[in-house]
Amino acid sequence: MKKIVNKLLHPTKTKWFWGYIVLGVIALILAVMLMPVWDKTPDWVFWKSWGMQIVNIIICICIVLYLLLFLLKKVRSRSNGVIKVLTIIEFVVLALIALGCILQQFKVINVGGACAILGLALWCRGCVEIFRAYYHQKGNNDRYPVWWLVVALVLVTLGTYLFAKPLFSDVTVLWIFVILIILVALLLIVDGILAKPKGSKQTKTKSNKENKSQDTK
Repeated sequence: MKKIVNKLLHPTKTKWFWGYIVLGVIALILAVMLMPVWDKTPDWVFWKSWGMQIVNIIICICIVLYLLLFLLKKVRSRSNGVIKVLTIIEFVVLALIALGCILQQFKVINVGGACAILGLALWCRGCVEIFRAYYHQKGNNDRYPVWWLVVALVLVTLGTYLFAKPLFSDVTVLWIFVILIILVALLLIVDGILAKPKGSKQTKTKSNKENKSQDTK
C-alpha cells in the first residue's frame, strides 16, 4: 500500500505526462455530468439522468463483488446441510437483486434503493449466521463464539431497520461516487504535472554552453 501511495505522489518522469492531465480533465467533466443537480434542467440536457442510472450499476458491481469474493467461498466451504442450502438461497436472492439493478435500466423491473438492498444483504447474512450458530451448538461439543452470535443479531436488527426505514438515499451514494471521481481526477492532474520531464530547451542550452566552453579551451 505504501508503494502505491508513494508511486501516486511521486510519479516517474515521462513524455506522456499529458495523458494524466487529459484523463484527469475527462474525469472532472464526467463527475460534473453525473452530479445530481441536473434533474430540473430541460430535456436537451441529455446527461441529466446518467447519475441516478449509474447508481444501480454501482450497486450491481458491489453485489457481484460480494458474491464472488465472499459468499461464493462460503458456499464452497460449507458441507451439505441446512446452512449450505440457506447460503445458496442468500446467493440466489442477491444475484437476482443484482440482475434487477441492470434490468431497471431498461425499466423492466423496479428494485429498491441502495439502503434497502444493503439492509436486505445484512439481514440475510445475519439470519444465516444465527441458523449456523443453532446447528453448530446442536451438532458440536465446542461452543459457538458468543461475540459472533451478537454480531449476527446486530446484522439482522440493522438490516431490518435499513430495509424498513432507509438512513440514506441513492442521491447520497451518487454524491459519494462523484466526490471520489473528483479526487481521482485531481490526483491525475497533479501526477501529470509532476511527471512532466524537464524541458528540452534547457537541455539544449546547457549542451550548447558546454560545447562553447570546450571550443574556447
